[in-house]
Amino acid sequence: MPDSTSVAAARPPSFEDFPGEGIVYTDTGMRLGVKVKAIDSTWAPEVMDKPASPGRHYLAVWIAATPELPDRGTNDVSIEQKLYVRYKPADGTCGSGTSDTPDSSGYCFASGWPGSGLVVLEDDNWREHRWEQQTYTSSDIGRGETRIGQIGFEIDETVQATDFGLCAPTREEFYSPSFFPCTAFKAPDGPA
Repeated sequence: MPDSTSVAAARPPSFEDFPGEGIVYTDTGMRLGVKVKAIDSTWAPEVMDKPASPGRHYLAVWIAATPELPDRGTNDVSIEQKLYVRYKPADGTCGSGTSDTPDSSGYCFASGWPGSGLVVLEDDNWREHRWEQQTYTSSDIGRGETRIGQIGFEIDETVQATDFGLCAPTREEFYSPSFFPCTAFKAPDGPA
């Protein structure tokens, strides 16, 4: 006889389970945008079996994504080299491999590479999931579905980065990360 106090079966995490508003990402040619938000981050020497360049390390960011409209799905969603991370450098320089100076608001930007496909996870163990780079491929997201992905952002090891945000192109601004909408996320764990 089943125990009446047993816990209900686990369900996959939904977009609303994670704190923050998120932003609507719309790439060129997308008919429907995708709401995205950063759900976790850490510093790492490699992401998806890709080691960081000498003198640099990765800011590994896990994101949640769901269709812009809850009653519709969306097709052909790719996050590799589409999303950006924004950060403020403590010493006023962005470091090597990027523009040397922050934009007019004091932020530096890094493009996301490598990026994974977007997958449905049955639990909240995204750090233990085996992420694989998805170059030139995209994911379809069903109506009301939440998918999780991972992106690496390479940043100079000498930069003391603070004030992090995930930024994305929109219908209004496709080209300049300085003008993309951004959503803040907590500072990454792990050694910087």
